[in-house]
Amino acid sequence: MKRRIKNIESPALGCKVGRAYQIMLSQLASALRDAGLSITTSEYLILRAVYSREGLQQCEIADLVGKDKAAVCRCVAELVRKGLVVTESVSHKCLKVYLTESARELEPVIMEVAQKRHSELTKITTPAELEIFTKILDSIINSK
Repeated sequence: MKRRIKNIESPALGCKVGRAYQIMLSQLASALRDAGLSITTSEYLILRAVYSREGLQQCEIADLVGKDKAAVCRCVAELVRKGLVVTESVSHKCLKVYLTESARELEPVIMEVAQKRHSELTKITTPAELEIFTKILDSIINSK
C-alpha cells in the first residue's frame, strides 16, 4: 500500500535553504558585476579564502568554501588564467594557492562588495535572529 503525503503547502527545510542560497548567489553575482569585477561567485569565494590565508592548499580551500575539490581546481585554474593567483606544487596531487599583485589590488573592492552584501543580509533580521540562524546553520554543517 502506497502512502500519500497530504497537504504539503511549503517546501521542506532543505529546499528553502537551497533556494535562499541560490538567491544569495544571484545577488552576489550582481554585486560583483556592479563593482566592475569580472569574477564568478565561486572565484570570489576562493579569493576571499586566500585573502584570509595565503598558501592554502586546494583541498583546504574546498573545505572552507564548501565546494568539491574538482570545482575548486577548475576555479583556481581560471584565476591563474586571469592573473589573480599563482600556484605552487607541493606534490603531484596538491597545489598551494598564492595571490598575485593584481589580486591584492582588487582586495579592497572585493572586501567592499563583501561588506555591502553582509550589511544587506543582516538588515532583514534582528541581531538575535541572526545569532540563532547562525547557530542552526553551524549545527547542520557540523553534524556531517
